[in-house]
Formats: sequence, structure tokens, C-alpha cells
Amino acid sequence: MSHETLTHNVHHEHPDDVGSRNRLGVILILVADISFALSMMFVFFYLKSQNVNDMWLPKGDGEHPAIQPLSSSPAWTVTLIAALGMALHYFGLRSARSGNQSGLKGASLLAMLTAIVASVMQWNTIATAPFTFHEGTYVSAFYLLTIMNQVHLFLTVFISFGNWNRARMGLYKSNYWHVDIVNVWWVWMAVSSALGAFCLSMA
Repeated sequence: MSHETLTHNVHHEHPDDVGSRNRLGVILILVADISFALSMMFVFFYLKSQNVNDMWLPKGDGEHPAIQPLSSSPAWTVTLIAALGMALHYFGLRSARSGNQSGLKGASLLAMLTAIVASVMQWNTIATAPFTFHEGTYVSAFYLLTIMNQVHLFLTVFISFGNWNRARMGLYKSNYWHVDIVNVWWVWMAVSSALGAFCLSMA
């Protein structure tokens, strides 16, 4: 009785090839997300300029108080925290490029914590808003922008946790293209938050 030995040729792709495809995927996601964010800005200013039936900031009546735009200070505070997280992550990226694993792990952890703080503050802004969705077009636009930013921050917390965990496990010692990709996301998230804060400043 004969036995045949089957030899399997396993082909491992070069990490740079895998990283290139992943970067392309992130770029396509960003293009879609940037288009969505810009459309939200257009909607905000379009609704404000049209002010159909004076519903941008409805005047009060016997049953409902007048709607007043909220201060944009909380939005700018969230943006500043996001910018701090972006800077921390970039420091981690520079540490990875120089082979400083301790710097990478520390910066990744701090960046994740800033994303958590910004996310909590954004949620507090949404939860404490003194109106509901149906109370005028400004209110609808306010929720569109703040919820979009909240989703971005939730994603940033998730991504940052994965980035920190991989750094903690020492997976970036030989190749750190994941950190480069996460840096692109951090930049866009901070810019997107600033755009939202700008819109709310113009209400």
C-alpha cells in the first residue's frame, strides 16, 4: 500500500502589498465619509438659508418655547480634545518609525483615552440638548452633525483600542503600516469635528 505525500505551497504576500491594499480600502472609506460629511454641511447651510416657514429657529407659542441655537463651545472643546488625540497618535507613529516601542505604546494608550473623553463629552452634548428632533430645522441639523461626530468618535475609540492592543503585544516591531493607516483616520476625524463645530458656530 502506497502513501502519497501532498505538498502544499503556501504563498505569503509581502506585508507592503497587504498594507497597500488596506490603505486603498481606508482611502475609499474616507472618500465616502468625506462626501457624507460635506453633504451634511451643505444641508445645514441650505436649511438655514431657506428657513422655510420660519422653521429654522421657530418662535415660541403657548405650548412650546422659542428655539435658540446652542453655544458651539462644547463642539470646539471636543474638537480640541480630538486634535490632542491626533497629535498623540502622531507621536506614537514617529516612535514606531524610530523603533521606540515604549513611546508607541504610551502614545497609543493616551490617544485612546482622549478619544474616550471626547466621545463622552459629545454624548453629553447630545443628551443634554434642551429640544427634540421635531422642533425645527436647526434642531434636525444640530442632531445630524453631533450624531455624525459621535459615530466618528465611537469608531476612533474602537480603532485606537485595537492599535494600542497590537502595540502592547509587540506586533509593530517589524512593520507598522497599521499605525500609518490609523493616523490618516485620526486626521480626518479631527478635521470632521472642526467642520461640525464651524457649522454650529454659524447657526
